[in-house]
Amino acid sequence: MEAEITRSLGIVLEKRPSSHRWADHVWKLAGVVPDMPATQGWQLAEMRHGTEVYHLAPADLTLHRRMGEAYDANIETENPALWVLLDDAPDMPVPYELRSVTVDPYEAQGFMDSAEGLVERLSIPAEILHWMVAFLRQMPEPEEFKKRKRIKVKVEEVKFGKDPIFAPGGKRSAGDAPS
Repeated sequence: MEAEITRSLGIVLEKRPSSHRWADHVWKLAGVVPDMPATQGWQLAEMRHGTEVYHLAPADLTLHRRMGEAYDANIETENPALWVLLDDAPDMPVPYELRSVTVDPYEAQGFMDSAEGLVERLSIPAEILHWMVAFLRQMPEPEEFKKRKRIKVKVEEVKFGKDPIFAPGGKRSAGDAPS
C-alpha cells in the first residue's frame, strides 16, 4: 500500500452581487471538478446574471495513510465533505490564493478556528468519494487496544536507622500523631 496518493481537482469560485448595503459582492466556493485542465491562476470562466465564475486548477487532494481514522470519520457522516482552504491575497480579480484541499475534518476545523481566509465545506463528488474509499479499503485494520497490566511497586526498606514519617500503608504511625 502506498503511503499517500494524490488526485488533481479544479476549484470553482463565484463572485455574486450582494443584497447587503455594506458589501458590493460575496465570494462563494461553488464546487470542485475532478481532473479539470490546468489554468494559469484564477481564470474567469463565465459571467451570468451579474455573477462571475472563476476556475483554478490544479488543486491537489492528497490522502495520507496515517490519517485513515479522520477520513473514516468524514465518510461515516450523513453527508461526506471536502474542504477548500483559501488564504487572503491582495491580487485581483480574486482576493484569495489556494492553501489546500482536504477531506480531513479535523484539519479543516483548525483552519476554521483561525478565522482567516475562506474555508468552505463542499459535498464530495461521487468520483472522488469512490477513489477515497478504494484507498481506505487498502489500509490494514488498526491493532486492537490492549490494556496494560499494572506492576506492583516494591516499597523500599528503611535505611540509615531513621523511622519513616509515614508508614508503608500511607498512614501515620501512632507515635507520630500531631499534638
